[in-house]
Amino acid sequence: MSNQFTVKYPGNKEELLNKIKSTVGTKGSLDGNEQAGNFEGSTPVGNFEGSYVIAGDDITITIDKKPFLVSNGRIQEEFEKALKTV
Repeated sequence: MSNQFTVKYPGNKEELLNKIKSTVGTKGSLDGNEQAGNFEGSTPVGNFEGSYVIAGDDITITIDKKPFLVSNGRIQEEFEKALKTV
């Protein structure tokens, strides 16, 4: 079951991609551009996969696979925190 959420990001989209890459971390990968793409990565409790679509200042993130022990809210929280850091 996938989980989808939207985060507002009025800044530079190239910077946004860099932030997504850093959120995914060194144990993951990001394949995409400033409109859409896919990402995957791993955590100590399992792997995650998802995709993103950027439309204007909105980035919609869909989590297709996540560790059972990690809540959807926690994943959203991590993305929002990462996008707010400079």
